[in-house]
Amino acid sequence: MKYNHLFEPGNIGPLAIQNRIVFPALEVLGAGFNGEMSEDLITYYEERAKAGVGLIITAYASVDEEFSQSFEGSQLKLTHPRYTSAMSKLARTIHKYDTKVMVQIYQAGRQAVPTEISGRRIVAPSPIGFSLYEQIPEEMTKEEIHRSIGKFVNAAKMLKNSMIDGVEVLAAGGYLINQFLSPYSNQRTDEYGGSFENRFRFLAEIVTGIRTACGKDFAISVRFSADEFMEDGYDLQEGIKIAQALEKLGVDCISVNNANQEKRYLIIEPTTIKSGWKSYIIKAIKEAVSIPVIATNVIKLPEQAEEYLSEGLMDFAAVGRGIYADSEWAKKAKEGRAEDIKPCIGCLYCLDQQGLFRKSACAVNCRTNREREFPLLDRDLVGKKIVIVGAGPAGIEAALVCADRGASVTIFEKENFVGGAAELGARTPDKEALKALVTYYETQIEKRQIDLLLNTEATVDRIKAYEPYAVFIATGGTPIIPPIKGLSGSNYLTIPEALAAGYAIENKKVVVIGGGMTGCETAEHFALMGNDVTLVEMQPKLAPEVSPDNLVTVLENLEKCQSQMLLSHKLMEVDHGKVVVEEVPAGKRKTIAFDHLILSLGNRPEKSLYQEMKKEHENVLLIGDALQTGRVANAVHTGFERAYVMS
Repeated sequence: MKYNHLFEPGNIGPLAIQNRIVFPALEVLGAGFNGEMSEDLITYYEERAKAGVGLIITAYASVDEEFSQSFEGSQLKLTHPRYTSAMSKLARTIHKYDTKVMVQIYQAGRQAVPTEISGRRIVAPSPIGFSLYEQIPEEMTKEEIHRSIGKFVNAAKMLKNSMIDGVEVLAAGGYLINQFLSPYSNQRTDEYGGSFENRFRFLAEIVTGIRTACGKDFAISVRFSADEFMEDGYDLQEGIKIAQALEKLGVDCISVNNANQEKRYLIIEPTTIKSGWKSYIIKAIKEAVSIPVIATNVIKLPEQAEEYLSEGLMDFAAVGRGIYADSEWAKKAKEGRAEDIKPCIGCLYCLDQQGLFRKSACAVNCRTNREREFPLLDRDLVGKKIVIVGAGPAGIEAALVCADRGASVTIFEKENFVGGAAELGARTPDKEALKALVTYYETQIEKRQIDLLLNTEATVDRIKAYEPYAVFIATGGTPIIPPIKGLSGSNYLTIPEALAAGYAIENKKVVVIGGGMTGCETAEHFALMGNDVTLVEMQPKLAPEVSPDNLVTVLENLEKCQSQMLLSHKLMEVDHGKVVVEEVPAGKRKTIAFDHLILSLGNRPEKSLYQEMKKEHENVLLIGDALQTGRVANAVHTGFERAYVMS
């Protein structure tokens, strides 16, 4: 077998695990209306168990309904025996595949949604606020602390009654238990604050209570932050003390996490943070304890997991977003088909959806968290010809679905590469994950024997010559060029032109107009080449269309390169190597010299071929940016969905 360590059996306390693959707790907001384990969630977990994941740890379940939680009304709960029935169905379903299942339990503390949303109180160890919300929590009374401990224990008892194999206590991510552990958020002067032993007491009493109530045949894992990465918080040395104290308490394993929601990008890393960055932290914890260690480490690929396991860095590899993006990750790894794993691109679209209290969705895999909505395809298009115009994510997704349905598929692509805007984006710094998606598409086109015609402009006559059953138009968008005085085709570059293969400059003055994510990444691209870059954005905020976590390393690089960022400024005029920008709403103008001017003002859908084809063919479908410009997720989802439902 290619990945011997990854598929070696292991043990966590009383549990025999068939391999070292863990699908860790990821919130997907898929619970039922009352917080029960829903049919959608059961199917979501079942697909991953069926593919051979060794241990599944579900999204966190609240042990409490008295106080406000992080996602009111949309997350799992374990507050009443009525939740046992659905949990037991999950256990029976997962156990069919020899997969073990734990449920993570938690309380939100100061990271709960505000009272104005929930109608409930927010409590915490101390009245220390959370930067995302203005509300200051109330300090918990000792009676409330003791009630909270009882709630954790009762939740664990319900899980054992549900035939769940174990519980993971969430002491990470800045939630309530983490708040007690941290000297930053715990400023109590009683026996639950102050010294390490006092700050650890809350967690210790929870773990002891669970062990007493559930016995040694019920596994206990604790997920904790090994380093808070916060001023006045605790560091790795204290994280080691936490791990050792947990081992002394008798937990069956520990799961190593980092940071809290103040630095969320170190918990759920954006695409620019590389696999392996946490290795030194995990190594320090692993060397300090003898119980099994589960760890995340931005593991997307089987070879990464194999490497960390073979080095003894961890005992079990937690593959979160990788298995979220491809439910068959474990199966494909076991069969030596890593090239067929659809890669997570680290875009945090899943997180953005949750920020809007929506059910989570994956940018690159439409079936994720929607498995019941999109059962596996029938081969109902055998003998039919499909033509796709455009080999960007939308066009390729449609092509793959149609090929899986049995059709003979041809793709027209006017450029000499596949991937469209995604391929262009992959040319900016730290976009290995996006490059991996393009490579995946190239591989799947070849494996499905799709006829790919590069450097070929699609016309109505060329398309009609194939006598297609259906035509998908994925012609993307065309750059928006505003009617600005002095702006002409000879004095600016569009994003496709600026990111053209081989286009490189240095020691030049570069002005980028437009501070969406594309503009920010393009500015970073040229700044790192050694240019003097100025980024101009009309709005007061950069890249509001994406999670701010995506911007962290981009902004760090721009600041390191001493690039200028002019927010609330709009382009007014271009004149002989200079742009005039105006501050909004003050009206104050500023002139900036440039050698190269790049416009990143978005795109408008390119629909001309679609409009022509509609006159000639009854089954023409518009997808991707040609339908509505947006992120990779928009392209992927429209391509997949329209090809899936096409009759």
